[in-house]
Amino acid sequence: MKIVITGATGFIGTPLSGLLICAGHHLTILTRALRRTASRSAHVQHVEWNPADEAGVVARVDGCDAVINLAGENIAARRWTKKQKEKILTSRVSATQCLVRSIQKAGVKPRVLISTSAMGYYGPRGDESLDETAPCGKGFLASTCKAWEAHAVRAEDFGVRVVRLRIGVVLGKGGGALEKMTPPFKCFLGGWLGSGEQWMSWIHLEDVVRLIDACLTNGNLKGPVNVTAPEPVTNKVFSIALAEALNRPCLMPVPSFALKVLFGEMADELLLKGQRVIPRKALDMGFEFRFPEIHGALESIFGVQQ
Repeated sequence: MKIVITGATGFIGTPLSGLLICAGHHLTILTRALRRTASRSAHVQHVEWNPADEAGVVARVDGCDAVINLAGENIAARRWTKKQKEKILTSRVSATQCLVRSIQKAGVKPRVLISTSAMGYYGPRGDESLDETAPCGKGFLASTCKAWEAHAVRAEDFGVRVVRLRIGVVLGKGGGALEKMTPPFKCFLGGWLGSGEQWMSWIHLEDVVRLIDACLTNGNLKGPVNVTAPEPVTNKVFSIALAEALNRPCLMPVPSFALKVLFGEMADELLLKGQRVIPRKALDMGFEFRFPEIHGALESIFGVQQ
């Protein structure tokens, strides 16, 4: 397949690109940092990408088989000021708008658009079990994801199959959530956040990549797809499991008020509240998770700590 992909140099995009190349696909990687990217593979072409230059994107999309959109500002990169919230929203919406408009103008349109979203679509929902049929929630992340997905789904008007990936907390080596979670534990200062009763819908990076590949090849799969492990856990259970994987104690819960002082609104939506998300579509199509439960996932990432 000929695949156009954005966000290919990120935490998810890097291993996904590797898997697709190994499968024999030809990738056109749209990147905003062309000088920092290079490839020795004849199956990969890096192209400088400016969402304002739609003509250039149309030329890349025209005649390709699939478009995978992973672009977007890291939601936890820094405190949610008004400016940062605008950046989070704009980075997602502008990239998606550009791709969908380019698909509309393409003479030969791709068969599928796979566009990322997040489990934040559901908003804080307590203990409610949430599959893909659950309605949109409330809050900044929910409204951001709703706008993000609304632009992606417009590609359906042009006969394109659209898959919206509602991705959970991705766990893997070399980045992602664990990059910020592990330092306190390694310094013997780790603990659960607030009450620890908030749900955490996580997924191993390897399963994310495999599930995206399944969405690419399964022509019957469309609409929202929850990209989370089948066994979500509370933050307390996760924190204890992480401590065990690192051979460290989990003794010092972090008070809610301290998190709110440090992170403001982000603490309420990302750290102290959560979603209990179930990957119903993945399970129904027979997708086999290599890491369905948290202890096995963390052990695969950290190995056996002495």
